[in-house]
Amino acid sequence: MNLVGKIFVVLIFVMSLVFMSFVVAVYGTHTNWKEKVTAPDTGLDAQLKTAQQQSQELKDQLTKLEGELAKETTAKREALAKLETENDELRRERDRLEKELADLQKDQREAVAAMQATQNSLASLRQEVDALRTNIQKAQKDREEAFTTLVKTTDELHQTANELTVLKDRNVQLSEQLADAVAVLNKHDLKPIPAMYEGVPDEVKGLVAAVTGNGMMELSIGSDDGLQKGHKLEVYRKADGQSKYLGRIEVVQTQPDKAAAKILPDYQQGAIQAGDRVAARLN
Repeated sequence: MNLVGKIFVVLIFVMSLVFMSFVVAVYGTHTNWKEKVTAPDTGLDAQLKTAQQQSQELKDQLTKLEGELAKETTAKREALAKLETENDELRRERDRLEKELADLQKDQREAVAAMQATQNSLASLRQEVDALRTNIQKAQKDREEAFTTLVKTTDELHQTANELTVLKDRNVQLSEQLADAVAVLNKHDLKPIPAMYEGVPDEVKGLVAAVTGNGMMELSIGSDDGLQKGHKLEVYRKADGQSKYLGRIEVVQTQPDKAAAKILPDYQQGAIQAGDRVAARLN
């Protein structure tokens, strides 16, 4: 039973005594009090003794309850004091933890700021690294292109050197051939001017006047007809309404009304004789 229950018991006991007094007072107005008081077993004296005994018991019980209440109060006070002590310790612990929390929050803010600064620096470094990588890649590409160009240029240089050597040899050969050609031109009284021997007029036509030995022949047309030394003419023969190609000749000497020509063996396809026709082009 706790303290409150014990208090209620005491209050019930007191109220019982009060009600019992009221009952005795009411009963006294209808009862022979002397007989009631003097009756050995049921008299008021006996009841009073019984009530006194019960009252003493209740007092004893009340005293006991008060002692228990005092003990419980003391225990409660001690518990309360202990709780207050623990509360003070908890407050101090709370203050300490709040301070630690504030310090941790401060450290966290500083760490976050440092981390943000580090991240910014890292981002800047990454940008620099990316730029350096791009520059390195570009430099490597430029170097590869330069190396490729160098190799190509070297190959071209070697090829040019080889071609130059070949051209030098060819130049020597051409110089020798030119000297031979000039000697031949001089021997045959020809001028080294190609334009003088090109462009035979299309309308130039004539006849083979005579055929001499060594593949030489005389023509019925000359410089007045537009022939020049070095011109080439086609030779053909007409018979029975048909034309037969005989070959090509080259003019070696001209006069106003006649010219001398030689047969070009590579083009000869038949024997040429007096009366055959000559023309700049075949119809």
